[in-house]
Amino acid sequence: MRLPLSLSLLLCTAVMVPGCTAPQQSPVLAPASGSTNRYGAPVLTQPELDVSPFVDDRCALLTRTQLRQLGITVAGRPGDGPLGKDCSWRAFDTPARIALSLTVNTELGGLDNLYARKHWFRVWKPLEISGYPAVIADDPVQHLGDCQITLAISRTIMIPANMTLNPGVDKPSDFTDPCSRGVKILEQVIITLQGRR
Repeated sequence: MRLPLSLSLLLCTAVMVPGCTAPQQSPVLAPASGSTNRYGAPVLTQPELDVSPFVDDRCALLTRTQLRQLGITVAGRPGDGPLGKDCSWRAFDTPARIALSLTVNTELGGLDNLYARKHWFRVWKPLEISGYPAVIADDPVQHLGDCQITLAISRTIMIPANMTLNPGVDKPSDFTDPCSRGVKILEQVIITLQGRR
């Protein structure tokens, strides 16, 4: 799966990565006032979700039952990235026909710090998933079949979902609307974090 340009920019800003120029100081998340935070992110109105049990077992963010319901029949592969621990499923040859990754983003400092960088993205669509704020943020060059949704589960922790639908001759029927699939996936992640799996 491709590494989005937007993600590369975030890596340069959030942490020191070889090949990146020296980052400017990241904006500090200010206390909420009114219905938005300092940089425009919505204030979290739902209870914060505890992701700590999943940091070392992030592939469990989706249960086996949930994965089957989503058509993903391969095991997830845990990884470690500059923005947090992640799990990826390369499931092009499953009924889901998708490559998916979920990251427990503990490094950027919350959704408002992503809002501070919204000018980096050509596609920027705020939305709500099961009552939690999220945003579709994509690269300056949008690729068909790809979607990147970042979900805020607390003031400081986010779960980005990056997905690429199989572009081959057997591409799925929702190939031109991958973000709808991403919303459904993150709804299941919220169910898991709420302990309702």
